[in-house]
Amino acid sequence: MENQEQGNEYTPGAEQSTAAGIAAFNSKVTVLFFSALGLLATTAVACAVILALTLNRPSANVTMAGTTGMNMPGMTAPSTAASGKSTPSAVPTTVKLKVIPSSKRGPDGKLHDAFTVTNFAVHVGQPVKLTIDNTDNQPHSITSPAAGVSIVAKPGTHTYTLVVDKSGRFLWYCAYPCDSDAHGWAMTHPGFMSGYITAA
Repeated sequence: MENQEQGNEYTPGAEQSTAAGIAAFNSKVTVLFFSALGLLATTAVACAVILALTLNRPSANVTMAGTTGMNMPGMTAPSTAASGKSTPSAVPTTVKLKVIPSSKRGPDGKLHDAFTVTNFAVHVGQPVKLTIDNTDNQPHSITSPAAGVSIVAKPGTHTYTLVVDKSGRFLWYCAYPCDSDAHGWAMTHPGFMSGYITAA
């Protein structure tokens, strides 16, 4: 009766079978843990891809003429044929826009520097006049090395010429340090101090 505890008899080798059971259980838990971790990682990657695609999608309120949802004086809306598609004459020959510091709210809730027009449609080799009212006290630019464009907009209202000699969609950005309160965030985000030039 020495080996009895509360009515249970001691069985030799019971420790070994219990240890084997615990090892098997731990093995199953480990496999389930890493399976769940793999599923979680796959879900995170899928969410990141969907988010990246959503953030890189052009805004629904951007028109072919390049306005970003604002009523811009001097901008003419693209003409449409009976099919509803834009005709080649839809590209404006003159675009009026502004550079305004701390004017456009970003997804972070802060106000950022912004051009009022950030998307430009041009015909290859044909000039478009940009009348830029830079309301800031420093120069800003529309710079796109891939398109061969470098326009420096001095403070005040001035007219510049935008010409692209090859077809394509080109990212442009302000090459001058700006949006300093947000460490230059607006310079790398289209719709603020960056955008696209589409030449056809």
